[in-house]
Amino acid sequence: MKKKYTSILLSFVLAGFTLMAQNKVINMESLLNEMTNKSSLSYFPTPAYTCKQFSSYSRDSKTKTTANEDGQFKPAKGRDWGVGWFENHDFSQYIRTETNNGRKEDVMFDAQGPGAIVRFWATFGGVPDQYGGIYRVYIDGNPEPVIEMHNKNMIGEAGLVAKPFSFFAPEKAENPTWRGRNLILPIPYAKSCKITYDGEHKYAHIGGWRGHYYQINYRTYESGVKVESFTKQSIKQYKEAIKTAGEQLIKDEKLTANLDFKEITIQPGKEHRVILKGEKAISELMTQIDAADINQALRSTVLSIEFDGNQTVWCPIGQFFGVGYKALPHRTYYIKANTKGEMHASWLMPFKKKAVLRIKNLGDQTVKLKKLDLQTEDYEWKANSMHFYATWRETKDLSSELRSDYNYVSIKGKGIFVGDNLTLFNTFPDSTGINWWGEGDEKIYVDGEDFPSHFGTGTEDYYSYAWCRPQSFSAPNVSQPCGEGNKTPGHTSNNRYRLLDAIPFTTAFQFDMEIWHPYRAAMDYAPATFFYALPGVSYNVKPMPEQVRKKVKMGI
Repeated sequence: MKKKYTSILLSFVLAGFTLMAQNKVINMESLLNEMTNKSSLSYFPTPAYTCKQFSSYSRDSKTKTTANEDGQFKPAKGRDWGVGWFENHDFSQYIRTETNNGRKEDVMFDAQGPGAIVRFWATFGGVPDQYGGIYRVYIDGNPEPVIEMHNKNMIGEAGLVAKPFSFFAPEKAENPTWRGRNLILPIPYAKSCKITYDGEHKYAHIGGWRGHYYQINYRTYESGVKVESFTKQSIKQYKEAIKTAGEQLIKDEKLTANLDFKEITIQPGKEHRVILKGEKAISELMTQIDAADINQALRSTVLSIEFDGNQTVWCPIGQFFGVGYKALPHRTYYIKANTKGEMHASWLMPFKKKAVLRIKNLGDQTVKLKKLDLQTEDYEWKANSMHFYATWRETKDLSSELRSDYNYVSIKGKGIFVGDNLTLFNTFPDSTGINWWGEGDEKIYVDGEDFPSHFGTGTEDYYSYAWCRPQSFSAPNVSQPCGEGNKTPGHTSNNRYRLLDAIPFTTAFQFDMEIWHPYRAAMDYAPATFFYALPGVSYNVKPMPEQVRKKVKMGI
C-alpha cells in the first residue's frame, strides 16, 4: 500500500509540474535566456518539446539499401550523384509550390502546433547573390508574412539580426557564395509556421544550376503550452534581451583557479585523479598538456569522469575539447581552445554525491599536465536531473568503397542530445581541390522512428559551413579549428554544440552519418558525442583504449 500511495503522490507532483509548465508563456526573451543558461540542459525539459528538421535532402532517399549496394549513379557525362538511399541531389527540394498574391512560392517549412525555429542554415550555388529570392515567414495562418526579406540579408547578413545570431561559416572564402549562412535567433509561434522561397521561379529564365540548400531545425511543444508569436516588432521589443544574450554567447570568461595544482608528469599507463564530493556540478574545466609528440598526446591522453559511481565520460582529451589531435584555437559557447594550447569546457556536469575525474596517459611517452583547473557550483538534484555523457569511437582506414551509414552513437533511455564533433584524416592523394570526403548526410532517429526526423544535405552543412571550405571558423554553436583535409590529404576537425536545437528523446536515440566520398578513399574517422541522460540509460559506444594508442596520421 505504501508503494501505491507513493506512486499516486508522485503522479500528482508531476501533474503539478506539467500544469505550471503549460501556464508559463514562452517567448523570444525566455528562449534567449534558455539559450545562454548552461544549467538548463542538465534537466530534462519542461515543458516537453520535440526537435526536428526540414531540409532540402533528396526525396529519392526513401528506404535504406542493403549493406552491399554501391549507391553509385554516374551519368554518361558528369559527376556521381548516388542512387536510392544515397541519392545526393540535396538541393532545391520543397514540400510543395503555392501561389500567394500572384507569386509562385516554394514551401520549405510547414509546422503545426506551438513551437519555435531554433536554427536556420542555407547556402546557394550556381548564380550570384543578386539572383537569389525572397524568404517569407508566415505565422499562425496569417496570409501576410511577418518576415519578407532577400535570402542573403536574412541569413548570414544583418538584415534581420546581427552577429552572433546571424553569421557566415567561414567568415571569408575564395568566393563569397561558398559559405554557410546561419541564423540561430529563435523565432517562436503559437499555432503554426510556414516558410517559403520564391527564387527558383523568379529567376528560372537564367541559365545554369541554381542549387538552394537548406536546413531548418525547430521545436514543437506539447499541446497546451502557451507561446508568444514572433511579430514585426519582436526584434525591437526584445532588443535588450538580444543584446544581452549575444554578449553572453561570445563573452571571454577567465577561469579562476580552484585547484591547488602544480605541473606534474604522467608516465605511460598512469593517471592523475581528482575526487569531488557533495551535491554539486562541475561548471568549468580547463587543462593544458605537453609532450614530445603533442599530436599523439592529444589522442592518447584520455579524460574519464565517473558521476555517482558510473563512468559517463571517456574521450581523448583533444577531441573532448574539440581540437582533434592538432592544438589549434577555436571558440564556441561550450568548448574552446586558445593559441597557448589551453583547452576549456563549460558543460554543466552535475552529480548527487561524488565525481571522480581522471586524466589517463594511455600512450608510450610521458605527458606533462601543465594546467588543470575546474570550478564547481551548488546544484539542486531533482527528479528530472541528468548526468553528462561523452563518447568516442574511431575506425582506422574506414573504407568508402561502398556508401554506408556510420553510427556515431545509439542510446536507449531518456535524455537530450547536445552535440558532437568529428576528427578525421583524409588519405586521398590529390591536392588539386577535388578531394572532398563529406557529401554524406546526417540521419537522426528519435524514439524508434522508421524514417529519420533529421535528414541532412551534407556533412559540412550539418557543421554549418558549405562547399567543403578548408578555412577555420568559430561561432557560438559551431567551429572548424582545422579543415586542411577538406580539399587535400590531411586532418579535419569539425564541431557542433547544440544551443536551442538540442534533441530530447524519451526511449531511444540513434545518430548515423552517411559515408560519401566520391573518390572512394579511406579515412581515419572519429566522432565524439555529448548528451545528458537520466539514470538507467545504455549506449553502444564503449571505451577503446587500444585505439587511442595507435599512431595518429599526419601525412600520407
